[in-house]
Amino acid sequence: MAITNFSELKTALSNWMTRPDVATQAEECISLAEAALNREIGAVETDATITGTLDSRSIDISSLNCVVPIGLFLAEASRDEVELTPQADGTFPYRVNSGFPRFWAIDGTNIDFDCPLDQAYPFRFRYRQKFALSDSAPTNWLLTNHPDVYLAAVLVWGGIFIQDDPAAARWVSILNSALPSVRAAISKNKRASLTVDTMLQRQRWWPLNNLTGWYP
Repeated sequence: MAITNFSELKTALSNWMTRPDVATQAEECISLAEAALNREIGAVETDATITGTLDSRSIDISSLNCVVPIGLFLAEASRDEVELTPQADGTFPYRVNSGFPRFWAIDGTNIDFDCPLDQAYPFRFRYRQKFALSDSAPTNWLLTNHPDVYLAAVLVWGGIFIQDDPAAARWVSILNSALPSVRAAISKNKRASLTVDTMLQRQRWWPLNNLTGWYP
């Protein structure tokens, strides 16, 4: 079975552990795995296609788990992308009449424009995303591109829950083997934009020879 979203990841945990009682702890195992993934890999740059609403000046981006916004581009299929100018929220004048937006800002979990939109414009939003799956945010960059890493991270905590240290250690070994290639892919993407995260230089995540020493 493919693992492409939050629900399928929860099902995969139970299937791989062959323990039905683990299903009740699936969301907790995922949350704990994501805490470590966010700490060791860090937020990654990704794109989302979002669409405005006619006569509204806001777009809700709460489901994107945005850590740092990078850029917003009007992305109509019939013409080249147009980059909108970012500003601090409240520092540009708001227009009453609907029209073409010139400025945008982040206001909590919304993108706000300087005017209501005169049509439902499509946008490409570039941002840094943390890993935090949920029913409202069922997938993310890492699950889409590296589902094996996500599953292994979750299975480590499944093994700990059932107190099967050898099983947890096997998944730790798989993680330690796979994470360098994930970091390399992220690093390559960052070099293309002339930024490199120093966290990508790390070579290991969870220790193999002291399983009880790396979690509370």
